Formats: sequence, C-alpha cells, structure tokens
Amino acid sequence: MKMETTRVAWHWTRTDWFIFALRSSWYGTGLIYYYVEQEQLGQLSYQTFFLFTSLGFFLPLFFWRPHYFHVKHYLLTELVVTGAFSILVNNILGVYLSTSVILMPMLMVGYMMTRDTSKWTIPLFLIAIPLNRIWTMDHSFTFFIQYIDILLFFSIGIGFNRITASQKRFKQLLAANAQQLNEIEQQNKVLQHYANEIERLALTEERNRMARDLHDTIGHHFTSVAIGLDAAIFMIDRQPELAKEKLATLSEVARTGLSEIRRTIHQIAPADEESLLTKQLEKLTLDFSTHTETPIDYEWSGTEYEAPPHIKHVFQRYLQECLTNAKRHGEATYIRVSLHFQPDHLSLSIYNNGKAMSSATPGFGLSKMKQRLQEIGGTFEIKQEDGVTIRCQIPIRRDSFGSN
Repeated sequence: MKMETTRVAWHWTRTDWFIFALRSSWYGTGLIYYYVEQEQLGQLSYQTFFLFTSLGFFLPLFFWRPHYFHVKHYLLTELVVTGAFSILVNNILGVYLSTSVILMPMLMVGYMMTRDTSKWTIPLFLIAIPLNRIWTMDHSFTFFIQYIDILLFFSIGIGFNRITASQKRFKQLLAANAQQLNEIEQQNKVLQHYANEIERLALTEERNRMARDLHDTIGHHFTSVAIGLDAAIFMIDRQPELAKEKLATLSEVARTGLSEIRRTIHQIAPADEESLLTKQLEKLTLDFSTHTETPIDYEWSGTEYEAPPHIKHVFQRYLQECLTNAKRHGEATYIRVSLHFQPDHLSLSIYNNGKAMSSATPGFGLSKMKQRLQEIGGTFEIKQEDGVTIRCQIPIRRDSFGSN
C-alpha cells in the first residue's frame, strides 16, 4: 500500500492517469444519466445532485493531482463529500439511489488507502456509509447485493494500489542498482588508478636498478682499462713484450665490458608497447639467438588478443631472465619458447637442454620475477627432466584491457 501520509511531491504514473480517466468518465456519465432520468432523483433536484456530484469530483483533486499528493486530506475530503451526500439523500430526503453514486469513491479510497489511514477509512467507508443506505431499501437482500458491489470496487482500488506500490519499489530498486553500479565503476577507476601507479613505480624501480647496473658495469670495466693503459704506457719502452700482453688483456676486458653494456642497454630499452606480445617475444628470442649463436624454437598457440602493457612487460623480463640463465648458468645448446593464449590466462614456458639447477630454489633474478608474478596473481614453477623447463602463468581480465 501507499506509505505517504503527508504532503509529498508526486509524479503521476500511468496507473494514476488511468484512474483519473476512469473517475472522470464515471462522474460524467452519472451526470448525463440522471439528467435524462431525473424522475429517479425523487425529491432531490437535479441542481442539488449536480452540485454534490461536482463537489465530489473537484474537491478531492485539490489533494490528488500531478506533482502533489496528500493522502489524509484526500480521504477526508471524500469522506465529507460522500458522507454528507449520503446523509442528505438517505436520511433527510429518503431517496433511493443506486450504488453507482458511491462506487467510484470506494474505488478511490481503496486506491489511496495506506496502513495508517486504514484504521479509520475501513470502518467509515465500508461500514458506516453503506449501512446508512439500508433505511431506503425495502429488502435486505438488495442491500447485500449492492454491498458486494461496494466491496468489489474497494478491492479493485486496492489492486491498483498494489500495482502502483510495486512500480514504485521497482523504480527505487533500479535507482539503487544504478547508484551501486556507479559507485562500483568509480571504485574500479580508483583501483585501476592505483594499479597503474604501482605499475609505473615498479617500472621506474626496475629501470633505476638497470641504470645502476649500467653505471657499475661502465665504471668497473673502463676504470680497469684506464688504469691498465696508464701502466702499459710506462711499460711499452722498457718491457715491450709485457706491455703487449697487458694490452691484449685490456682488449679482452674492453670487449667483455662492451658486451655487458650492450646487454644492460638491451634490457633497459623500453619495448614497443603497441606491438603484439607474440611479436615482442619473437624479437627477443631472435636477437638472443643471433647474439649467442644458440638455436631457439619459438612457438605460440591459441587466439591472440591484446594483452595489457604491464603483462607484456612481465613476460619480456621473464623471458630475458630465463634465456640469460639458460645460457650463462646452464650452458644450454638448445632452447624452446612456448606462448599459450587462453580466454582467462596467458602462460609462457621456456625449455633448455642445459645443466640442471644446483638448487631447487631459483636464483636472485628468477626469485625477483617470481615475486613480481605473485604480485599480479601469477604462478611460477620449475621442472628438471631432460633439461630445465620454467613455466609462468598470469590470469587475464579481458574486460579491463580498455582501461590499461
């Protein structure tokens, strides 16, 4: 039932407009009918009937109209007008009119009634006003039949009441759901902002670490070369053979340093985030195979989709670390790289035929990669059967790609 018992802003629904149209038609046809059949009014003049009918139609509209609704005032107005008309007709004039005069007010009372107002509207409208009509009837059976009509119209009004209440609750639920959805979207944006910020900080930290490695590499090798060259300058006249051996050693140190510098620069250089992950990993494997003269088979399966930039970055660093370990520590002569696309995750496996790891615990580089994988919900495993296989898997939320 309607819960409003005070003045509220009220926007009419389709049900309200339907009830208004039904009410208008009912009062209009009643005026026309009793104008044609005025003899049925008895001692009641048509002018008096017209006056009460007009008051019964217009006065309640002051409290039930578009953009305004006051339940108690409306019901009290119906009570005063309908009750006064019933007393005038039945008790004062002793005129018998059909129930058509009070059926529409009964429907409106059922439609407007609330839990609070039902305590007095039901006794007055369903008992007091109908009983007032029994004095003008010859048979109680006739009253009983008409009372069934009154209950029927009152029940129809309650039915419309429930329909309107259900529509209102449905709209409230839609509004609440829309608000919750908006809050969730705002929270997702905040979380995405934090995730992007964490990713940016992680990338900055990684690049700073590589920059330090590059600084240390340059400082170590070029310091050695500079000091060695100074010594060779003094030795070249007095001990030419020893100076040649020293220069040969310095040449090897310089080449080693150059290789280290190239490797570090290759790691720190940002990859093309716009290219597909398969192309990025393929380039890394091809460059590594060319520089180290190591055969590498690269393959990928599944339907490729655009992965978020931070996922690409993790896979690139993971592949670089695995390739470097396979060659430097495992002395591998063959490597196989396998990338697999699944709807809800990505996996990358690197197999090499090199020596097994001396410890089940991964080294520093792989430990850092394992930690980074766990931070984004990934998994990491190592198998040592006829070589070494290192596999990582990262869950994918493809509906969030657009925000990365």
